[in-house]
Amino acid sequence: MIGAKPVVHRRRWLSPVWLLPALASLLAAGFLYQQYQHAGQLIQIDFEQGNGILPGKTQLRYQGVAVGVVSELDLADDGRNIAVIVKIDKRARALIRKDAQFWLVSPKASLTEISGLDTLVSGNYINLLPGSEKAPEASHFVGLSLPPPGWQADGRVVHLLTDTLSGAANGAKLFYRGLEVGSVFNTQLTDEDSRVQLDLVIDNRYAHLLKKESRFWSVGGIRAGFGAGGVKLEVGNLATVLGGGIAFDAPSDSPAASREQRFELYPNLVEAERGERITLQAGELPVKEGMPILYEGLEIGRVLAPTLNGQGRILHALVAPEQKGRFTERSTLVLEGADISLSGVAHAERLLTGPVLRLMSLPGKPSDSISVVGQTPLDGPLLTLSAGDLSGITEGAPLWFKGMPVGRIERLLLDRSGQAQVRVKLSGEYQALLKGARFYKASPLQLEADLSGIRVDTTAASGWIGGGIKMMQVNGPRIDTLYPNHELATLATPGRTARSWTLNTAHADGVGVGTPLYYLGIEAGRVRALKGNAQGVSITVELDPPFAPLLGEHTRFWRLPAVDARLGGDGVKVKMGNLSTLLRGGIEFANLPGTRRSNHDLYASRDEATMTSRTVHLTSVSNPGLTTGTPIRYRGVTIGEITSIGLSPGLGRVELLARIDERYGDRFLRDGADYQLVQAKLGLTGAAHLDTLIKGAYVEASPGSGALSEHFSLLTTPAAGLKLLLTSPDLRGVSVGAPILFRKVAVGQVESVALARDGSRVETRITIAPEYAHLVRAKSRFWNVSGLKADVGLTGGTIEVETVQSLLAGGIAFNTPESGMGAKAAAGDRFTLYPEAEAQWLMWQPKIQP
Repeated sequence: MIGAKPVVHRRRWLSPVWLLPALASLLAAGFLYQQYQHAGQLIQIDFEQGNGILPGKTQLRYQGVAVGVVSELDLADDGRNIAVIVKIDKRARALIRKDAQFWLVSPKASLTEISGLDTLVSGNYINLLPGSEKAPEASHFVGLSLPPPGWQADGRVVHLLTDTLSGAANGAKLFYRGLEVGSVFNTQLTDEDSRVQLDLVIDNRYAHLLKKESRFWSVGGIRAGFGAGGVKLEVGNLATVLGGGIAFDAPSDSPAASREQRFELYPNLVEAERGERITLQAGELPVKEGMPILYEGLEIGRVLAPTLNGQGRILHALVAPEQKGRFTERSTLVLEGADISLSGVAHAERLLTGPVLRLMSLPGKPSDSISVVGQTPLDGPLLTLSAGDLSGITEGAPLWFKGMPVGRIERLLLDRSGQAQVRVKLSGEYQALLKGARFYKASPLQLEADLSGIRVDTTAASGWIGGGIKMMQVNGPRIDTLYPNHELATLATPGRTARSWTLNTAHADGVGVGTPLYYLGIEAGRVRALKGNAQGVSITVELDPPFAPLLGEHTRFWRLPAVDARLGGDGVKVKMGNLSTLLRGGIEFANLPGTRRSNHDLYASRDEATMTSRTVHLTSVSNPGLTTGTPIRYRGVTIGEITSIGLSPGLGRVELLARIDERYGDRFLRDGADYQLVQAKLGLTGAAHLDTLIKGAYVEASPGSGALSEHFSLLTTPAAGLKLLLTSPDLRGVSVGAPILFRKVAVGQVESVALARDGSRVETRITIAPEYAHLVRAKSRFWNVSGLKADVGLTGGTIEVETVQSLLAGGIAFNTPESGMGAKAAAGDRFTLYPEAEAQWLMWQPKIQP
């Protein structure tokens, strides 16, 4: 169509054909971006060997997730190790730092370890322990032959540095305020080998406690030091002794610690310069530097070095800040060491480490000062007991009630007057026991034996060394007096006090200060003092209050010997006291109505104390061997004794002072009474009074009927009997002591044989016993019967002997005619002594009535 108006079409600027290259470019860009995002990092890890590592298969894992894969194996540059090329995922590139660690995980099974069992299914793999965030990136590493210590630790890892290990080995506990929050899992030298590094792990629950300003110190193990003060040992509790221990603090105003921060480990709390300072009021107690302060068995502080000022020694201590609230105005520190007793040893470790300070915390206002005491304070009442003496008890000894300790002896002291006192503190829970309480010394062993059996009462073994006090309850008021024994405490009466008494004696043998005083076998007092005087010894005794009322007009005192032995013809008699008297002797007393003796004299025995006597004076040319105490007897019954022996003023005679029982005084203190010495006689003619060889000589008394008299002569030869004089031209073999025979029965004896003054004859003086004196008459005949008579002839012979005694010592016989016998012979009559008897004399058979 010519001439038509042309249609104009606008040409497009981009042809659709170009869409395909554009889309291809976008796809290429996306692919490149994806490749960039997933592109890994190649790193080289050198292992000693490549066993079990497969390229393209062996994975690199971090916490069980694959973060890379081995791409190539080759020899390392040194030619000795295996270079493992690992391709790291980009998302794990941040974990690959210079201090990252790699090790091969493969299955292991031995007696000590089973690990890597998952590799039996998946194959070996390489494990990764990431490096720190601030460490630089690296691509060349050295693989480990073993996993690094603590790599599986579940918590915050902390590194401590110290000069020495100090006992905190692997497994040592980490404490915060006494609570276990972690442990040590590795110890090693630093890279420079100059210090020791301890690697710890803190439980995740307590990881926030680790602060930048935290400090760590040792709290366990055994540490020893030597100095001018000697050996110093520090020992923790049993757990820390075995494995060591570490504690740390967490200052509240300090920021959190970084993971790269390393901390110093101090030897103890004091070295760490941590804790609150408190002042110790220890007085003279031996509190020393470094002494630990314990609470519930855990160390919470240490004593600092003492200082001096104008007032003396000043002591301070550092305590854990969190424990400062336990130090109040009512709290105390108790100085405690090893407790050694017969029942065992408590806290034996303190024998090596020395004592500790144990905190007894009580509610109250906080205080910066605290008192130190030597023993655990008791919360009960304080009693003051008066005591006769303080022997056998010590401060700190227990107060016993029915075998159980209910209190303690706090102090022993003397008041201004010298009275002994004991201060006793009772536990508050036993305060009700004070009703009707009585107190007495606790004896380690009390033994009582009689025919019914043996009774033994002992205290606990802990009381055997330090003694103690026993408490009992009776019906009545409480008496604050310490009695020597149970009996006195039982007999005690309120309001009674001890009473002194003075005794006089010639000598103090067996008596000393402390000698016990007994009443009916019960210890009732003791000797307090002895003093010499012109008359002898003055003894002051003190009676305990229960026995004080017994002293009176009729009280008598006598010695109580340890052993009273008496020897006699009938045997040996031995009387022994109890163990106390065996060791110390004693004095006994009793009330004896009717006696007239002094109640201020100490007698030798009970018999002497009870005897009411009268005095008799005996004189003799010499002492025939008598001693003080020689008995005076009548027909075998003792009626008195010799009390003293001395010389007369002119020295011409011996004077013996004796006493006679009051009951017999009226008969034996009269004219006509005789006192005759009796002692053993031994000779060829026989023996007499042999019992005196054992019992000793004695004086035989005979009563008189004349006027009263106190002065007599001591006769050494028999005084009783009819005394006669026989004359003969020669001695005829008669000797002193020879018997006088009547019908061959001895009725007397020869008293003396002497030559008459003119020498014309021999005079023999004889004594006829009183009961036979009537046999001698005026016509009686005396003849010699000494030796023997022999008649020998061709048909035989006869030998005649009167008696064996006459054969040995001679003898005299006499006879009296039946009729014309004459009057009774009187003392001093003279008779002729014939050499032999006439036949008719031998035939006389008189019957003579007294």
